[in-house]
Amino acid sequence: MESALETVSTWGNNFTTNVARDWIRLILILFGYMLLRPRMLSLVGKMQAKQQTDEDDRVKQEAEEKARLDPNSLRGLVQVPEDTDDEEDEQSDGKAKVEWGKQARRRQRKMIRKILEAEEKVREQDEAESDKEIEEFLEQ
Repeated sequence: MESALETVSTWGNNFTTNVARDWIRLILILFGYMLLRPRMLSLVGKMQAKQQTDEDDRVKQEAEEKARLDPNSLRGLVQVPEDTDDEEDEQSDGKAKVEWGKQARRRQRKMIRKILEAEEKVREQDEAESDKEIEEFLEQ
């Protein structure tokens, strides 16, 4: 029983002597936290926003580099589709496919043919001009 009384009296003495100092310490810590927390949150938010914009810029730059195509890489890749009106799916592996109507497919085929014909005409004209230049040099 004496040890219990001694413990209670020790707690009582600690409470009376350390209360003021402990309460002041606790109040200072709480006010410091309340003052610094908003500033820390805004600082972290700014850092995250800057990091995100840097990442977005890097992704955009990589996409632009991938998107750049030179005309020489596209030559010979255009093929005229067959002139069929069959409704058969070209992909039988179950993947989703963009389906166009008959008129849209016909318009697309006509457009591709016109482009290829125009390209062929330009080539023929260039060849004819170069042949003429060669004949001029040979005549002289």
